[in-house]
Amino acid sequence: MKAIIAYLIHDRMNNAFLEYDIQEIKELAHVIGYDVETVVVQKREPDVKYFMGEGKVRELSTLVKDFGIEVVIFNEELSPRQVRALELALEPAEVWDRTQVILEIFRRRAVTKESKLQVELARLNYLYPRIYGLGGVMSRLGGGIGTRGPGETKLEILKRVIRERIRKLEKELKEAEARRQTTSKKRARNALEVSIVGYTNAGKSTLLNALSKTSKPSYADDKVFATLDTRHRRVLDLEGKPVILVDTVGFVNFMPEKVLDAFKSTLEVIRDSDLILHVIDLSSPIMDEQERTVVRILEELGAGDRPVIRVYNKLDLYHGPVLHDGISISALNGINLDKLKQALVSALLAADNDVVY
Repeated sequence: MKAIIAYLIHDRMNNAFLEYDIQEIKELAHVIGYDVETVVVQKREPDVKYFMGEGKVRELSTLVKDFGIEVVIFNEELSPRQVRALELALEPAEVWDRTQVILEIFRRRAVTKESKLQVELARLNYLYPRIYGLGGVMSRLGGGIGTRGPGETKLEILKRVIRERIRKLEKELKEAEARRQTTSKKRARNALEVSIVGYTNAGKSTLLNALSKTSKPSYADDKVFATLDTRHRRVLDLEGKPVILVDTVGFVNFMPEKVLDAFKSTLEVIRDSDLILHVIDLSSPIMDEQERTVVRILEELGAGDRPVIRVYNKLDLYHGPVLHDGISISALNGINLDKLKQALVSALLAADNDVVY
């Protein structure tokens, strides 16, 4: 299926990571089955009606018709008004934004019951304010909530159905959270927890497998959001207590607020951790930007004050200067893992528990 990326550059963007960010959204589109034919870029502040300027939208419309484009993907979240205007201007192509693409990837990657509930809640909270006039969005997101689709039901009935489904999902997730908190409190009394966090595709799951050496390794793959579910693995014992590694969903630039809200209860394990391993991809051309993105999200989650060890991964792919503010490793090839374990033990043993490497 053919797609166009519509990319708007404005003042609050850092042009240094523009090329990488375009590549990232192309990869996100590819994950859900779209081949990107071209990227249309414009530098301006977002237009209230069309996000891009009217002239650029006309250019997009021409490309849609000339090349048989099936979807135009915008690099930021669009307002309901913008989606309505763009769907009319760009028909017959569908209009997607970055949030929809990420939500669709999450829907496909969710495995456990709780992660499926979290993704559905995020998708419905995204859909609800966009009901009126959103033909394309409704057809993509309206299924699976007890209706037959936007063309076969009244919008007010659909809104009520969605509200009821959201309440049910919130209730089920609260019950799951209560069960998890009970389990977490038991672990807190008897174990030390170390959370692995990082930008998606930084190698978190590979590190979890390398440190735990379990007979049943967690799924790890070189793709965005390869896993969504929280995994716990015992890695060693320290002064009579097991040390548990916890792997969570990876972060990404412009992480949708609704995704963070839906997964917040799961991600609270990070806030309550004794230590955080922040995995950073040494091979990424925008390593610094990705690191700042993760730090910002940690602060949003209330985990900004947790002790952190910065773990620079993919050393086997790195040819730059030596880094002195963290520990450089290759989780895939086992390079410097003993050094990382020593740092982990030292941090956990620190009496004030605020050692930062």
